[in-house]
Amino acid sequence: MPTLHQLNNSHKLESCLPLLAAGDQLLLIESAVTLLQDQLFLQRLSPQIQLMALSSDVKARGLMNTCTASVQLLSDEEWVNACLEADRVCSW
Repeated sequence: MPTLHQLNNSHKLESCLPLLAAGDQLLLIESAVTLLQDQLFLQRLSPQIQLMALSSDVKARGLMNTCTASVQLLSDEEWVNACLEADRVCSW
């Protein structure tokens, strides 16, 4: 049963990471999108976790050029749909 984890602050990452399971999704929102610049974070994240980021937050912080192909950017509408489709949503 996959879970959508919404992370809004990079300081909460260490609490969130151990609870990610294969098939889960991790959505970076608000200031957590700065993790897209953190190569250590990107290397530590299991390839079995789908990494997503809220496009408006990425744009607001001037980070569009730091997104790799492995990061799915979501619009606000897509974010709502992801929440509705997930079995569970956990906000960090």
